[in-house]
Amino acid sequence: MPSRPARVALFIIIPLLLGVMGFCAGGFIQAEFPVWRGTEVAQRGHPLPHHVPKYPGNVTLRFAMVHDVIHERFPRHGPDYYRARNREVQQALKKGRPSARGKEADEYFRLLDDWGVGLTFLGQFEKAVALMRDKLEQQEALGYKDRDLYSTYANLGTFLILWQLTEGVKDPAKAKQRISESVRWVRKAIEVYPQSHFGRESWQVVLEEFLLAALDNPKLLLRYDMVGNRLDQRIELAIAGCFDEKKWLGGGAKHSLSLADRAERYLKEPDPKAETAGFRECIEQVGVEGGWSQAVPTSHQAPVPFDEPTLGIVGMWRMGAGANPHFALSLGEIMLRVGQRYIAWTAYERAYRLREHCWPDPQIQEGFGAHCRTRQRLIEEATPKEDWAARRRQFEKELAFGQQFQKDYQDYESKRIKEGASVADPHFYDAFEAGRDPIATAVGDEDRTFTRIEVQRGEPTLFALLAWCILFAGLFSCAAAVVGTLLRIIFSRS
Repeated sequence: MPSRPARVALFIIIPLLLGVMGFCAGGFIQAEFPVWRGTEVAQRGHPLPHHVPKYPGNVTLRFAMVHDVIHERFPRHGPDYYRARNREVQQALKKGRPSARGKEADEYFRLLDDWGVGLTFLGQFEKAVALMRDKLEQQEALGYKDRDLYSTYANLGTFLILWQLTEGVKDPAKAKQRISESVRWVRKAIEVYPQSHFGRESWQVVLEEFLLAALDNPKLLLRYDMVGNRLDQRIELAIAGCFDEKKWLGGGAKHSLSLADRAERYLKEPDPKAETAGFRECIEQVGVEGGWSQAVPTSHQAPVPFDEPTLGIVGMWRMGAGANPHFALSLGEIMLRVGQRYIAWTAYERAYRLREHCWPDPQIQEGFGAHCRTRQRLIEEATPKEDWAARRRQFEKELAFGQQFQKDYQDYESKRIKEGASVADPHFYDAFEAGRDPIATAVGDEDRTFTRIEVQRGEPTLFALLAWCILFAGLFSCAAAVVGTLLRIIFSRS
């Protein structure tokens, strides 16, 4: 049996040691297993695969861009602007033609492009085409070739198709001749510079090839849109989406990070040497459905990621002839297939209102309009809780807003030009833009995908840490006191 002093020391030291151990244990438990904090489910946003450009450095699609072209929410120059710019260009061209290649020659030919664009938007197509033919002859005489001729090829082809679209197709022979020549020039432009304008020219060719086929068989206009989507294709809206979610959000065998995580890193710090094909393989593909290849002899022979034709159409709408029933219909079919039902509905509404311009034949116009209404009913029935009458009013309000913006923009141009301002002045639009919200729609959640993650509520504090340390020190000391009491009883009996 221990001596009395030894027993006293034992009963003091053991609780003290256990108290210190409890203090440390409390701190360890709080640090490693913070049971005092609860957890909550949160969402983490990721980019979508179509945010990765096909060509590094090129613009990428956002769904807001589609909404904006449908509702004319973008600036568009008016006739007075082009008249004024043409006058300034002609004044600059008085220096005469260049006699050799160099910076002066490059600037001279750039001015010719501006002049040609101005003539086109003023409806002077014949002069614009003749100007580009003469420009090409001058460039070839000076030794320009390949990529140096890109803008000439592209503009010549574009001016020809805009000329034909303005005249219509009432004279099939003339339409075929002009469209075929346009296709040849645009193909040359693509050959020397395929990534220009995010590949817009390639879709211009597809549209023109489709129109050539329709000249022989107008009923194709009621079977396909301009990129080969079947108009009678059944669409399951409940499962429609713009990307392969499992592949995009999964890690895979070789990588701990998902494709979405790796794409986010790439988008923050783009590496021109990085392999991006794996990202874009996750994008939903569209076009070339049900017999397209046999019915329409075109260069577009396989389905493609949906953002490619969409960007092409957006570009042609904004920078070309403007609103077009074939553009609007194709945007509707594409958006329907990628699950953007509200944008699709507005695209069909715009296409319906433009139906008289789709083809001269009234029966084609009637069938075109009927298809738009059928697709809209499909969307409405899939979303029965939506107030579609209110949606139509919203569409009309948005479209009127965009068209009024463009009118105000052009009225401002006319006013400033009358005041003697130069359209080349970099501050020409400052007064118009002052205090005005951007016309472009802000990008929303439709351009993100979300995953659910658990996060802990609150952050640990020194007070909470000390509280847990003291609690466990007390618990361990109490345990030591109980053990000490039992030992005293045992020792007292021995």
